[in-house]
Amino acid sequence: MRAEPTAVLWDFDGTLVDTEPLWAATELEILARHGVTWGPEKMTACHGQHALVTAQMMADDMGLPERGRDVWLELHERIAGHIRDKGLPWLPGAQRLMVELAAADVPCAIVTASDRIIIDAAREHLPSNVEVIVTVDEVSSAKPDPEAYLLAAERLGIDAAHAVALEDSVPGTTAALAAGAVVYAVPTMVTLPPHPRMHVSPTGLRTTTWSELADLWREKQGVLA
Repeated sequence: MRAEPTAVLWDFDGTLVDTEPLWAATELEILARHGVTWGPEKMTACHGQHALVTAQMMADDMGLPERGRDVWLELHERIAGHIRDKGLPWLPGAQRLMVELAAADVPCAIVTASDRIIIDAAREHLPSNVEVIVTVDEVSSAKPDPEAYLLAAERLGIDAAHAVALEDSVPGTTAALAAGAVVYAVPTMVTLPPHPRMHVSPTGLRTTTWSELADLWREKQGVLA
């Protein structure tokens, strides 16, 4: 019997679901109320970082540095409300792959830079094979620190080196690689530096299969088929 990875670890925003445009639109709306405009470069610089850091940057640019936490709360309440009302905006191929993993009894975890308020809104829309969820408010150090990935692996009862992580950002891929996982990257907004344990998909998850992820894990970890 061929060796296989024991779990798939999913990033949330920008990998599993297409919430990045929703976050960006909400951020720009709040900034616009205060006469502030952020260009593409500033928006890209925020990609994948802790939302509290982004909220503080917004508050600083709005001339209200003491309101960072208030901006954070408004952002999260608006995003969570949208998810509760509209459901999850699955990225192409993500839901199909999740169904395939469930059919193959592959345990999954979500390792996200989002806070619990967002995931609580999303939870009812997630499949049952998502056994573990680690949110940013459960760790002392956010991505690119590997703490969240290591915690997800611990809760699944596995070594992170035996998992494939699906990620789209520089902080996320850095965290997953530092934890020891093989990374299947699906970037849309950034260029990722190469790494021997990472594969960058040019087509996202549109055609990705469990068999492909398993083959990639064997190749990158040097495991004999």
